[in-house]
Amino acid sequence: MAEIKLRHLSPDTDARGNVRWYVRVPGRKKVRIRAALNEDGSLSDAFVAAYFRALRGVPEDGRPKLERVPDGSFQWALNRYYASSLFKGHEPATQRDKRSVLDRYAVNAGPLPLAAFRRSDIEKSRDKRRQTPGAADKLVKYLKAFFAWCVLEGLLKANPAAGIGKINTSSEGFHAWTVEEVRRFEIAHPIGSMARLALALLLHTGGRRGDIYALGPQHVEGGYFAFTQEKNRNRRPVRIEIPVRAELRKIIAATPIGERSFVVSAHGKPYTKESFGNRFRDWCNEAGLPHCSAHGVRKAAATILAESGATASELCAVFGWSKLETAEIYVRKAQRKLMAANAFARLDALAARPIVPLSPVSPNGGAKGAKNDGKSKPLGKSGGPGRTRTYNQTVMSGRL
Repeated sequence: MAEIKLRHLSPDTDARGNVRWYVRVPGRKKVRIRAALNEDGSLSDAFVAAYFRALRGVPEDGRPKLERVPDGSFQWALNRYYASSLFKGHEPATQRDKRSVLDRYAVNAGPLPLAAFRRSDIEKSRDKRRQTPGAADKLVKYLKAFFAWCVLEGLLKANPAAGIGKINTSSEGFHAWTVEEVRRFEIAHPIGSMARLALALLLHTGGRRGDIYALGPQHVEGGYFAFTQEKNRNRRPVRIEIPVRAELRKIIAATPIGERSFVVSAHGKPYTKESFGNRFRDWCNEAGLPHCSAHGVRKAAATILAESGATASELCAVFGWSKLETAEIYVRKAQRKLMAANAFARLDALAARPIVPLSPVSPNGGAKGAKNDGKSKPLGKSGGPGRTRTYNQTVMSGRL
């Protein structure tokens, strides 16, 4: 059973050994979560939805509790934000993630007046989470979006979170897989396994986990994958059309796939976005790659294509990026690697050139046929009698 860690959520085992889940928020009556988990013990969509309702004090029958939210408070504005067309335009998974972060913040901030929030308050909340910089930066990101909506709706005059920087500035985000890590995964999960198929789909399509879990035979048209990316599908849909590579076709043919999804569970059922991510994490752990993730495969695919000479526009077509700047990050990195390799290749070629004397040398150290007027002196240690340094020798000795 997968380990479940959610704030204020705790298990309680009854006399028969059945596990019951409760949300216990300080100062409130505990609320039981009756929705079931997935078969593998991971969080189901129904369980997550029930958890957030309980966190907000709404029981599973959907009837809001009678406690009145003060007008003009943070929670009052947050409830309106959740009901807005802007928020409902996000994908369900994005809505759940935003609710998760903002609802946890509202446990303490909810009753406070919306107009009382200052930049310093948001910075303090961020800094309290410094031990988990990713979570701290996500909180600021979602608060910026929420307060920006409040400004548009006339609930605030200015966004108190505007201009607040990230803590995690030195991080490059998800770890990009190396060739060696891909090989280790492939050794642990040979062709024919669902894990190997999942890796191949991620690597050869450049899709996100939100695309791969739902990708199926119906998305193959004339030798091409054709699908709409899950990210921003309801606001700025991006259509992807890329060829199905021969290696990927071979792996698909060797794997027992589902009718509507290539990747399915041991019971033949399709995964949800979250359960697929959890299962892929398990596969990485089994291969001894706990630091790797599904999104890191996408970064590796972009790096491989960039190093093969793909242009920024071509990368945008494959990965669905709307801004060339995103693709150029990979292109510039690949070009730096190539230029460094070229520079050292030229240096190696220069060092391998044969040493040719600039002119014939006589036994006494002077040029053959040249007069020794008695004033000229033989070369010292750097040259020495009978030795003439070439330009190549001088450069490689670090003299120039």
